[in-house]
Amino acid sequence: MHPLLILASILALAPSPAGATPANKRPEARVTMRTHMFRGAYEPPKNPQHQELYEFLKKSQVLGKFSDGLSALRLPRPLLIKFAGCDGTSNAWYEPTDGTVTFCYEYVADMKQGSAGSDAAGIPAQVAFEGAVVFILLHETSHAVFDLLKVPILGREEDAADSLAAFLLLRAGEGLARRVLGGAAWMYLHDSKGRMPDDSDFSDVHGLDSQRFYNVLCMAHGSDPASFKGIVEKGYLPKERAEGCADEFRQVSYAVKKLIDPSMDAQVWARTRAAHKARWEVPKTPPAAEAQSR
Repeated sequence: MHPLLILASILALAPSPAGATPANKRPEARVTMRTHMFRGAYEPPKNPQHQELYEFLKKSQVLGKFSDGLSALRLPRPLLIKFAGCDGTSNAWYEPTDGTVTFCYEYVADMKQGSAGSDAAGIPAQVAFEGAVVFILLHETSHAVFDLLKVPILGREEDAADSLAAFLLLRAGEGLARRVLGGAAWMYLHDSKGRMPDDSDFSDVHGLDSQRFYNVLCMAHGSDPASFKGIVEKGYLPKERAEGCADEFRQVSYAVKKLIDPSMDAQVWARTRAAHKARWEVPKTPPAAEAQSR
């Protein structure tokens, strides 16, 4: 090849100088970031067996409360979060092409069934069920946030989505975090005991259910070791892992403050916290003691 052609090919592959704009590209239009960009939908189920779950989810207004809780986050376009029938597939996912999080009724039904044995672990079945649903909603929404805000990720995105979901719950309030993370932890513990892992589990983009179980507990303990010391004292979280959980929580906290918080509207978040404070914080008086005092 002629030396001049070689030079031209090298220059074509070289990065543009700082501040230079390629001649064939115009500056992109400024993207407007807005709050209150979450939308919820309950599609009628395809399977009649899911009708009861459909009615329950609609009546509980889970998507309305969920969207309201995230309303302070500015996004460049709306995000639709929906429950839908998936023709027998038990799953939940984010689809970037149309900006939609889909949560299958089949998956909700599996969670409902799996929560039945949680009472033995000290978690009421309804709390375990609802906590698992909300955590997965947050997990899949975290994928959407990474995409819409162009958040850089080192490591596996599935781990990052779990970490962001847990962090947002812990920042919202200890009461909410205890209920939801308790349900999520039970879900992962239950699933981890369902069968022995094989090559498909080790090669999967998700961590093992048992690993996700310990990661959720570690985030909770690391956020406030004194408040969550019980999970170590009762043997759910090994002491060796617990020793580094505060550092793990600070690592996630730093990433969120650097990469996501700039897109949060402080005033909207303050109003949201004030509106939900009674439900999100730990009650000053345990419900049982309160009932006895009446």
